[in-house]
Amino acid sequence: MSSPIEIRGIQPFDMETGLRRPEVSTTGTGDSFGKMLTRAVGSVDQTMKTSEQGIQDFVAGKTENVHEVMIDMQRAQLSFQLMVEMRNKAIETYQEISRMQI
Repeated sequence: MSSPIEIRGIQPFDMETGLRRPEVSTTGTGDSFGKMLTRAVGSVDQTMKTSEQGIQDFVAGKTENVHEVMIDMQRAQLSFQLMVEMRNKAIETYQEISRMQI
């Protein structure tokens, strides 16, 4: 039996190291599902805040790099869309399970 993959939440793309991958947990002491969701939502929230700060800096003239601002905006949008789709799938799965006859 292989060890489960521990999901660390949605992480923003790191330009220096590339995409971050979930780490394989070798111990049996994984976090609860609630903690995993909390970290994932917190990560999406942080990505949104980073995007908003970049927009504010651009409007205020603190930065002139419109490309970075646009990339941060797209990253935040994709993270949010992924989170919403994951929520929709979870609700759909719950509804399907609740309709099963025992």
